Amino acid sequence: MRIREIIETIKSDKGCKVVERTSEFSTDLKLPADLKFFYENYEFIEFFIEKSFGLRIVPYNKLTPILKVIYPAEIYPADDFIWEDFEGDICNDWFLIAESEEMGQYISIELKEPHIGYCYDTPHEDPANPGTNAIIAKSFTELLEQIYESKCDGETWFWLDSNYQSYGDAYDGR
Repeated sequence: MRIREIIETIKSDKGCKVVERTSEFSTDLKLPADLKFFYENYEFIEFFIEKSFGLRIVPYNKLTPILKVIYPAEIYPADDFIWEDFEGDICNDWFLIAESEEMGQYISIELKEPHIGYCYDTPHEDPANPGTNAIIAKSFTELLEQIYESKCDGETWFWLDSNYQSYGDAYDGR
């Protein structure tokens, strides 16, 4: 499994922190195999947090629907009209997988077929806006590889770099 290799590489880098799981893991969510492996064995990963574009793979207890992260219940209760805007939208199947709280950056992962495991640059203003949710990886393993290879260095996020090969937008063809 490729994910084992990339995690071992990440663990050996002093700029990263990989925290192993110390408790049993169970879930009712349908997770892709690589993500399930990760949460069965690890709590979270911090990638180059001291750098401007450092990122954190969130612990399982923060693997939350992205809409609930962006629109917290304390501000937007369940009966708020804003939820009507998202009825039937594909972003209902996206969960927070990585973040940079300091930069207000979220990455979500889709947990519904046929795009299960796809990872998106998710804007905190309005995730249900076609054209603003770049597909930045087609699996959790690829996301880890891309983040690690970028070293979170440079002028911007790896998927915004001019050399990055885009997969398109989450809403393309849907």
